[in-house]
Amino acid sequence: MTVAPNGVKGFEPAAGREDVGHLVLDDGIVVPTDRVEAIMSGAEDPRRYNVSQLLAGGHIDAAAVPEAELDPREYDGLVPADDHAVSAAETQTVTVTIADTADAVPERNFIQWYDAASGERGEFVFDETGSGTVELPPGEYLIYGGVWNEDDSGVETEVVTGVLPVTVEDDPVDTRFGGSDVSPVTSEVEQPDAVRGHVDIAVGFQGPFDEEGDGNGALFFLGPDADVYVLPEPELPEGYELDFLYKSRFASPEGAAEPYLYNLAFGGLGGYPEDLSFAVADEELSVEETTYNAFGIATRGRTSDAGNPGSSFGGWCEQIWVNAPSTRTNYRTAGPDVSWGGTSDFGNFDEEDFYLLDGFSRYYQDRVLEVGKTTAAENFGPIGGGTAQMMLSDDGDTTWGSVALWPAGGHNGETTDLLGYEGTAKLSLDGEVLGSFDGADMALGLSAELPKAGRYTLTSKSSRGTDVVPFGVNNTLAWEFDLDPAAIPEGEILSVSLPVVAMSADGVESGYVDADEPLDVTLDLAVEQSAEPVTAESMTFQVSYDEGGTWIDVPIDLDCGTATATLEFPEGAEHVSTRFFATDDAGTEVEQTTIRSFGLK
Repeated sequence: MTVAPNGVKGFEPAAGREDVGHLVLDDGIVVPTDRVEAIMSGAEDPRRYNVSQLLAGGHIDAAAVPEAELDPREYDGLVPADDHAVSAAETQTVTVTIADTADAVPERNFIQWYDAASGERGEFVFDETGSGTVELPPGEYLIYGGVWNEDDSGVETEVVTGVLPVTVEDDPVDTRFGGSDVSPVTSEVEQPDAVRGHVDIAVGFQGPFDEEGDGNGALFFLGPDADVYVLPEPELPEGYELDFLYKSRFASPEGAAEPYLYNLAFGGLGGYPEDLSFAVADEELSVEETTYNAFGIATRGRTSDAGNPGSSFGGWCEQIWVNAPSTRTNYRTAGPDVSWGGTSDFGNFDEEDFYLLDGFSRYYQDRVLEVGKTTAAENFGPIGGGTAQMMLSDDGDTTWGSVALWPAGGHNGETTDLLGYEGTAKLSLDGEVLGSFDGADMALGLSAELPKAGRYTLTSKSSRGTDVVPFGVNNTLAWEFDLDPAAIPEGEILSVSLPVVAMSADGVESGYVDADEPLDVTLDLAVEQSAEPVTAESMTFQVSYDEGGTWIDVPIDLDCGTATATLEFPEGAEHVSTRFFATDDAGTEVEQTTIRSFGLK
């Protein structure tokens, strides 16, 4: 799985395990359903499946993480344990019997209890008869999770999931999770040759102990042949809302002359949809003919598009491989109730097709789609300075600045980052280097203690090859900005606004423009998505046609923070390099140079 800068979580099963289901818990624990039993028995370590914790520690290979660097918390089965010890005299027995749709004992299960009064939780363990018992004090509880059956290869054939409220009072409680009193969840599309793809199903809840956007429940990633069922819709305790999510995908047959992809998202907070048979006509959807451009060199990559109807599980999506350049028709759920975010990565990957080594990445977020047919394209160019994220934090003793800097990218109606750079980055104050980076990575990153108020300097130099992208081959970025560490509240995380000049223009396609036509460009300041926007107070624009050997001033018209200019190209020029100097309304100064911003044809 990958986590994009916009929070979209792309999921791709390993080769040969495309149809094996996966269970997602706590928005970051991802467990193949055929490994649940091994974890519950102690044969495998649940901490190696906590993707959020692994990524936070800088790890990309769970199996290779040293024991000392794993999550230090105790685990109760698949999830971190809560301290819920109580006196046996204060409890009653709560017994849950699990059943599949044939009223038989299911082969696999994951069932938890949740205390509605405290937010504490624990796990049920079931015997061969499908019975599991825990001791709980009086109160209201929510039992959630799922049960499932598998074929001989470990692929799910059916899943039952849902939320079951129970009240513990003076007598033992005996209840049932599953059985024949469940409802199927299905979807159908209009294209007669559509091939059913993966399905996501989640039933959970959000309550007073959850941060905004978070919740509790179990998300199942399932193969195309799994039958999905949900428990009857429950009535939850006061202060709780039911969280339902169902996503389905259908694709054109392999090798189709006109490929298409259905990516559908249903549900949200408050209860089940009225009809759990989601049959949609094309005229009800957003139908977008999307062109995935390359920057002049054919390549391949993966797209991830997540539609979220308001569920805490809505940020997850499947990664779909596609060539560039190519065109695909994307059918997606439309309307104001579904917010879309996504990412695409193209270029050269590692041998496992996981880590993008050299190429370009694009992301978008908070997009609402309208019903009807549209066309769109990705990856235009021109290329300019990449954005820098600088996060500030104060732990009570020390103020820290953490920097992730993307050397180059595009801002022409989209956010595109170029990857595959080697370079350096330095954060300085009064000539003293506080932190530095020297090497190759997706972003140039550093962390440093911030000793006092002053005018800080952040600089970088970077270079890349031309195997995938022939632009942005050499880049320099430099910022000077005022910063007072004492102004950062303890325990909070703030983002510094470090602007770059973003260049946009019509007529740029895959990084190239017509050399015989003037090019009108618009220049604004762009910052990393978590930072406060800024506007330009002053700006200088220069171009070079000999890769930085000589620079030519370009007249601009700067009005209310936005500048415009017109470029006319000399005969024989093949590439245009750009250099900018700008000062924003907070007094931050930026200087950026990009060798080969775009090409001429």
